[in-house]
Amino acid sequence: MPKKPNSKAELLYAGIQMTRPLLRTISNRVEADLEGTGLTVGQRAVLEAALNLEQATAPQLTNFLQLKRQFVAKILKELLDKEQVEQVSNPRHKRSVFYRLTPPGKALIEKVRKAEMNRLEEFVKEFSDEEVETYYRMQYVLNDALAKRS
Repeated sequence: MPKKPNSKAELLYAGIQMTRPLLRTISNRVEADLEGTGLTVGQRAVLEAALNLEQATAPQLTNFLQLKRQFVAKILKELLDKEQVEQVSNPRHKRSVFYRLTPPGKALIEKVRKAEMNRLEEFVKEFSDEEVETYYRMQYVLNDALAKRS
């Protein structure tokens, strides 16, 4: 571990700096776990959002994922072509549609999530309940605070 910074602000900055390699490591792990599924990391994220939201418009998926609209639209088109999601008419807006998982799309994302959770069940044994709670709380608070300032 590097030398601990002197001030609270420097310590927070150093912690934020550590998220970059952490995100790369997580992305690489997710990508490796998707091998053989035919999914990209982006497609996996949209499928998971669709699983969580059950039925959503493209803007709702975009907001949920906190990604760019164009990226989510591109991924939705790919998933429509793969028949992993389908469009359903939106009775409130003639030009707007809902997206939802097809049965094969739902089965695929549930299989991916189960494999990930099995891996995490082993990994989480290395940490105390308090450490996991603190990590979750800090990520939530930090994301919320930084989002309000952007």
